[in-house]
Amino acid sequence: MPLKILIADDHPAITLAVRSQLRSQTGWEVCADVHSSAELLQAVRAFRPDIVVTDYHMPCSNASDGIRLLASLRRHFPALGVVVLTMITNPLVLRAILNAGAHGLLLKDSQLDELVTAIIRVERGLRFIGDSAARVLAQSGAHYAPGRAGALCLSVRESEVMRLYLSGNSITGIAGQLSRSVKTISRQKNSAMRKLGASNERELFDFAAQQGLVLPNPDSPQESPPASQSDWL
Repeated sequence: MPLKILIADDHPAITLAVRSQLRSQTGWEVCADVHSSAELLQAVRAFRPDIVVTDYHMPCSNASDGIRLLASLRRHFPALGVVVLTMITNPLVLRAILNAGAHGLLLKDSQLDELVTAIIRVERGLRFIGDSAARVLAQSGAHYAPGRAGALCLSVRESEVMRLYLSGNSITGIAGQLSRSVKTISRQKNSAMRKLGASNERELFDFAAQQGLVLPNPDSPQESPPASQSDWL
């Protein structure tokens, strides 16, 4: 039986290069390639691949992307090998991808033969992190305060703004609630995002969802830092 691999990426050049590389491997079959998270879930049900090579963010209409997509794959197809190939270099997001159950993780600057190695290892039930992704994760310790501990680095006002923002309030709405200027709220939000290691809103919400991050109410006592951070590099 051939090893069935499904490719999911919304960049045609990436799909073409990956397909060409994988097809050259004896005993491997690229059963399909898709271009969105919805198509990916449908194709996994239809083709029952052994391994999926997928981008992290693709067009979607139902918010089933990123961490939610990975969680859905792990929940509904527990035997499926998942290799994520991404342009993202934020170490918190990369760690969240691994925590969500990806078996392999590579950045898109990786050589294609490294992807072959990843698939071989995942097929054997092992985990694989590409060289460039491993370097980003290894270097992140000196620059990021991961997990819930990162929230404790925020000032009272930054924590207040993030709590409201993660609850779905707009910057303008938060400014009205807190009787501050939009400029001030925006500055405090951006400062908090830097401390949490999120470079954009999507990374912020992905990280918050993955970590179950609920920032403390500034009127309530702050939590003590977690005793162990062994889940992080």
